[in-house]
Amino acid sequence: MNAVIAMCTFCEIHGPRVIFTTQTFRTFEEKESNKKLKFYGPKEVMEQSYNFSMSDDARVECDGCRSIGNVKYLSNEHESRTSFLSARQPLTEDIKNLLGHACIRSLSCELHFGKDGICYFGDESRGHVLSHAFTLKDTQARGIRRSCSLIVFMKDKQFLLNMWPFFVDNLKQIIRELQDFAERKYNTDEAENPQRAARLSSASDGSSENRNTSKVIPRSLCEITNEKHVFVRIHMWFVWILSAGARHLVEICPISNDLLESPLTYNYLARDLQSKIGRTTEGSTSAFLISYQDFKESPEFTEISKKKLATSILRNIKSYISKEQFRQLLYSSLTGIQILVRGPADKTLEALYALSSLVPRACRRIKIYNNEYTDINDCNFLGIDSSAAVPVCCSNVCRLDIVSNDHRLASDTKAYVVKWSGVLPNKLPTLVLKFEKYLDNDKLDDVVLKAQFMALQEEWANIAKIVHTMRGNGHRNDLTGLIVSLGAGLHDYSLLDSWSMGLPSNPA
Repeated sequence: MNAVIAMCTFCEIHGPRVIFTTQTFRTFEEKESNKKLKFYGPKEVMEQSYNFSMSDDARVECDGCRSIGNVKYLSNEHESRTSFLSARQPLTEDIKNLLGHACIRSLSCELHFGKDGICYFGDESRGHVLSHAFTLKDTQARGIRRSCSLIVFMKDKQFLLNMWPFFVDNLKQIIRELQDFAERKYNTDEAENPQRAARLSSASDGSSENRNTSKVIPRSLCEITNEKHVFVRIHMWFVWILSAGARHLVEICPISNDLLESPLTYNYLARDLQSKIGRTTEGSTSAFLISYQDFKESPEFTEISKKKLATSILRNIKSYISKEQFRQLLYSSLTGIQILVRGPADKTLEALYALSSLVPRACRRIKIYNNEYTDINDCNFLGIDSSAAVPVCCSNVCRLDIVSNDHRLASDTKAYVVKWSGVLPNKLPTLVLKFEKYLDNDKLDDVVLKAQFMALQEEWANIAKIVHTMRGNGHRNDLTGLIVSLGAGLHDYSLLDSWSMGLPSNPA
């Protein structure tokens, strides 16, 4: 999996420091496919790691932030020809700098929502980070607690957030075990020499003997947990997460600027895609990644899609109705309100084709031309004969009446009439406003506009998938923090909930 997992600590003397990292390396040399290697990665990495360790300014480090020194832990998965290498610092210079920046943000300026201390931050240039802050009891630390964090660093934001439930559940398990070790050591130290009472006594009598922090050297993680092989344990935890995570979800979107050169490359994924992605997407809903296939035209519109673009039809409809009415159409289509179209057969077909193409194919239930009304349980896009009885104007059905040319010339009426008794929210979903904005832009032709719509649809369908997966994994608490980090807001809930209806009911 294209990720780096690290443990960070806040040294009371030297500030935030990365003390342990695990990276994935893999070889793609087919000529040696049957030969087991000691290390499935570039030979330069092992050589450079020593240089990186020596290049650090070791003179300003203490036991608390030096951790394992120049020791490295290596685990191999020979079947997939993958190596998992752990060290004190990342073994490539560019990742080392980015991870150091992520460490500082994780332990200083980033806000963590709730008791769990979980948050996301990042950008395209510095990578994307999932951070889980926590504390370990330590009788020698300020406040009797040592601040730490576990961070997962990736270049692919969408992949990282799709893996949010998997990462969070496993990071919590690691933290829980580390805190148990630290708790036992803390209780033993307190029984021998209670620090809280000593510090209170020192503060009350004005003694400065115990207040000179420069004389106190922070303890290492081994001392805090009283676990000699704690870093071996952490290495095995991180290895399992990286190995299981690679099977849990498959990356299929190429990265333009691959900073994580050591993990799985996309040349391999391209060769292995046919065998892996088919099996993974069918066997596990967690591998659900929105692609062009999810927005292909429905079979009912095969012929018309060859003649006209949906964006061209939408622009035509928009030119005949008011801005408010067009917003009602967009809002209803995107949030699951039933669209009922009445009028000439050819125009009805065009309108249904254009409006239904705005949502993922899995969210479409279409009936092209019925002789009688069918409720939303059977279809959310319905074409109906003009003579058929339909519900009175209500908030659950948005009706688009198309007036034929003959009737329009005779009565001087509009070509399209929108009837909906619902009320648009004060703040419309982001996607409604973006669609409207791009349709208004005359500089964009229909071909470019179609590509832009597709990109927006894929983005928001993936956001809906992430939220849906979190809820399916039992995360029923407030997901506002996650939704905001994905670029959405409370005003987008109606769209996300509607699009989630087309996803599996019980995601893994």
